[in-house]
Order: sequence, then C-alpha cells, then structure tokens
Amino acid sequence: MGYFGRKRRVDLGTYVDPEPEEHAPVEQVVHEGALIGDSVVRMAVRNRVIVDALREHKDVDRASLAAFAANELETLATHERESADRVHQRREAQLAADANRKKTQLDPDDIDESRRRENLHRAMADAFASRSTDAEVLAAIVESSLDDAWSEIGPVVIERAGEHSLLLHRDERYEQERTARMSDLLEVDLATLARERGVAM
Repeated sequence: MGYFGRKRRVDLGTYVDPEPEEHAPVEQVVHEGALIGDSVVRMAVRNRVIVDALREHKDVDRASLAAFAANELETLATHERESADRVHQRREAQLAADANRKKTQLDPDDIDESRRRENLHRAMADAFASRSTDAEVLAAIVESSLDDAWSEIGPVVIERAGEHSLLLHRDERYEQERTARMSDLLEVDLATLARERGVAM
C-alpha cells in the first residue's frame, strides 16, 4: 500500500438538464431587426450623400434619397424572403428524405425551430417591405442620414472655407464673388477630402 492510500472521490452532484431556453417573442425580434435594418439603410444613404457631393457635386435631393432608402429596405425584404424560402426548402427536403427512409432525423424540437426561423424571416420581410412604403419612416431616415453626412464632411469644409476666407479682402465685390469663390474652393477641397475618406472620384 502506498503512502498516500486511495484517492478520495469528489462528489460532483447529480446532473440536471438545463431549463429550456425561451425564445424572445417574434414581435420583439422583428422590432429590433427593423431598427438594425434602419441603421444599415441610414449608412447606405449617408454614403450616397457623401459620394454624390464629392463625385457629382449634386445638391441634396430628398425625394431621390427617399427612393434610394425605399429600394434598400425592399432589398432587405427580398433577402429575408429568400432566407425564409431556404429554411422551408431544407426542412421539407429533410422530412421527405425521412419519409422515404422511414426513419426520422429531425425531432419535433428541430421541426419547431425550423418553422420558427422561417416565420421570423417572413415577418422581417413584411416589416422591411412595410417600411419601404412608409413616407414618415423614409423621411426620418433621410434626415438622419443627412445629419450623419454633414457630421462627416461638414467640419472639414467649414474649416477650410474659413482659412481661405481669411486671405480675401472684404471689398465691395466680396458678396458678388463669394459664391464663385466657394464653388472653386469646394471643387479643390472636396477632391482632397475624397482621397482622405477613401472615396473614389
């Protein structure tokens, strides 16, 4: 017998299955998904505003931006519909294969989860499609995107415009020439800003 004798057994207790995880309500998931979708669309609209300003020197066209946002939301809706279709097709294919083999690989919980995922995708598709035709939602996205775009390029433009103005004499022709000077300044500065922001001109 060794000096240390037998090793003492450690009581790890009795294994207990964890409580089944409760899924968040579909309405909550859809609401949160819609907010995420809005954020994605705002980013796309903001980038559109910046690129239009840097590359095309276009004035802000809210109607065009709203149409662009609507298209982005409808694209998200299409992706969700396609995801729902894929989930449905995989489940039905597996059920058909199980029926032919007379052996089930999908247990009821798997089937329920598959149906839940399909329903979530379809609910998200409906939410995005609805928002794509909601004038208030589109207007809010456009205004928020414009604010974001101005926050991105505005300070640089203002700073450079101020530096340029200090070099000019305020004579009687100042106000008449101001618009032309600002246009020339922005043409130069926006090209530089595009390079700094990594935007292709």
